Amino acid sequence: MSDIEFLSAEQVCDIQKVTLSMAPSSNIGLIEGAVNRIINEYLYNGTSDIFELAALYLIAIAKAHAFPDANKRTAYQAALMFLDLNGIFISESDSLIEITVKAAKGTTNIQEIVKVLKHNTEQMD
Repeated sequence: MSDIEFLSAEQVCDIQKVTLSMAPSSNIGLIEGAVNRIINEYLYNGTSDIFELAALYLIAIAKAHAFPDANKRTAYQAALMFLDLNGIFISESDSLIEITVKAAKGTTNIQEIVKVLKHNTEQMD
């Protein structure tokens, strides 16, 4: 498909299981839809900026409400894992938590999220 590594629905479910330290029920269809939206954005709309794609993961998973709990935490961890899989490392910060809450509420946009992600990028030697 590309040089970009995308997360699967199963990986997102695994993140959620680790986040809660248990395996609650989830709506795999909602997660598949969220994950496929990001892949489709890349394939059909030409969005190839890794930070924009990470922002889309954050928004799509947080707003999918596919899990009974920890949707925002799962979205946050999925966005960071996606970046990590693609060689970008992010320092965790309060600004990332705040932007995640805004993403779930629909009170932010992709550009704001990208700005926060880039601001928290770790410089690798």
